[in-house]
Amino acid sequence: MESNKSAIKILLTLYLTALLVFCIERNFLVAEIRGETLSNYSNISWIDQIVLLIDDFEGLRSDSVSVQKAGFFGYGRMKISLDSVHVDQNLAASKTCLKIDWSGKDSYAGWGKGVGKNVDINTYTDYLNFRVLVPMGTSKEETLLVRLEEDDNSNGVLDETNDDSWGYRLKIKPQDKWQLISIPLTDFTDGNVGGDSLLNITRKGGLHTIIFSFEQVEKYTSEHNWYFDFICFTKGKIKD
Repeated sequence: MESNKSAIKILLTLYLTALLVFCIERNFLVAEIRGETLSNYSNISWIDQIVLLIDDFEGLRSDSVSVQKAGFFGYGRMKISLDSVHVDQNLAASKTCLKIDWSGKDSYAGWGKGVGKNVDINTYTDYLNFRVLVPMGTSKEETLLVRLEEDDNSNGVLDETNDDSWGYRLKIKPQDKWQLISIPLTDFTDGNVGGDSLLNITRKGGLHTIIFSFEQVEKYTSEHNWYFDFICFTKGKIKD
């Protein structure tokens, strides 16, 4: 009888110890945020170069409310949705990607995501990367303006007076396959008079928003869809 009591005490002690260890470790666990999870891409050769995965469009429902809650927005003569038909077999490919549809009569259009991240990015060595599918049939060359909106004063609000806006005008040749775009941050230019005139995305002054603006909107029809996937910052240039 005494031996049974001793065994029960030992088991109870082990259980309470395990529970205590779990509670302590739980405080140090960081949940992977939807769209920023890297564990699914361990086979990518440049996985260790990724500083920040902005989004891979995974784990997101296709309804407009869910898309907006995830920080995405579209404006002007276009709308955004999710697509699972045009993804490829690349190691960086997701099960879903972002799809651009054209409608309306506005002479401008674009989409973006509110990032709100404070992370140290090296302006002199790091790159902004994303995958894009621009099917043949529009023209021989497309123009896309990529903008990085900083939060220089760290107040969580985009303010043209106190925050910088950096832009890079990109030329893309349409192809019926996915392309990897890799842009050195040193190629971005200051697009406004506000802020501190320095591209300095840090843990103090973070990245507020990333925006993709289209500059040849008038020629697009409902048949001219664009697709985006796997937007990230990396240490140095990466190869597809």
